[in-house]
Amino acid sequence: MKTYKIFKDPLGSVQAVKDGWSWPGFFFGAFWALFHRMWWVGLGLLGLAALIVAGEDAIGTAAADGLLNVLSVIVSVGFGIGGNALRVGQQIRRGYEEIAVVQAANVEMALIQGHAAAAAKPGMR
Repeated sequence: MKTYKIFKDPLGSVQAVKDGWSWPGFFFGAFWALFHRMWWVGLGLLGLAALIVAGEDAIGTAAADGLLNVLSVIVSVGFGIGGNALRVGQQIRRGYEEIAVVQAANVEMALIQGHAAAAAKPGMR
């Protein structure tokens, strides 16, 4: 069982964000950020990678490859550790309210529990 934070926006949309390590964030980094509409994070990482590749001629191919590899590992681990926390912050900035923390086998089951929690919470639609 995994822990999910359940969020609801003022229009009634319910979202579930897994707590802890993010495998998609680890493997897909900037593209994962763009998929989740974290535009500045995703575009910033793609821009950083583009600058390193463009600067490859200036500092030498081997040095640039090594730098790109080290940065890639750091970014991947960073997104693995903090990716879901970034999503939680994004939900709060977009006006979502955390309504529950649930244990579920997958995101679909977490959303079912989240809808039940939203219906049970007074003052929520």
